[in-house]
Amino acid sequence: MLRRDDTELAESWLDGALARFAAANDDLVLQTRSLLARIVADAPRHARLANTLSMLEHLGSHKIMTTQHGAEIDQPTLKHVHEEAGHAYFMKRQAEKTAQRTLEYVDEDLLAPASARMYFQRLEAALKRGLAQRRSVRAVYLYMSMIVEFRALWFYGLYQQTLQRARDTFSLKRVLGEEQNHLGDVAHRLEMAGELSDSRTVEFVGCEKALFGRLLAAMQRAVA
Repeated sequence: MLRRDDTELAESWLDGALARFAAANDDLVLQTRSLLARIVADAPRHARLANTLSMLEHLGSHKIMTTQHGAEIDQPTLKHVHEEAGHAYFMKRQAEKTAQRTLEYVDEDLLAPASARMYFQRLEAALKRGLAQRRSVRAVYLYMSMIVEFRALWFYGLYQQTLQRARDTFSLKRVLGEEQNHLGDVAHRLEMAGELSDSRTVEFVGCEKALFGRLLAAMQRAVA
């Protein structure tokens, strides 16, 4: 367990990292809000977006299970798998409720499916290159989780605002709370392992922004 001063150090670092992430993504806020407003106003598109997010959450849980399956797997990691799978189920349920039919992770039921799938693959590959000298599967998992959680909080926050403006009963508040808690846990674990690095985080955040930009552009083309 982290000492109180270690925990406070990680929390202080995380607050600053989140602020820097938000500032670095200011230029994407308006176009993301515009895209979400167009999607939420159209039920078939909204269902495809929710199903795409379900697929991404499912891919996240699958990545954890395929990389963190050794005898030393701990409770926080198992909790993360559980929550990611739960988010995939939650998004799938909302997607099918909106579509009023069963949806699958097939191209016609997704939004920008190729870009969505490649987002995870390319981000993981970039982190593996960046951490190549350490050859640490755990470090890759923790950094991947942290960077993806930065984006999830940012995107789901804008999505929740859009849903509220549209007076949609679909709410992401519980998901946002769980993502925030997991982000704090990952930062603590990186700090405890001596892996937490400003320079690495800046590098990985920059890479993720470029990949998200591709996904955002693909989604805009899909609803044009």
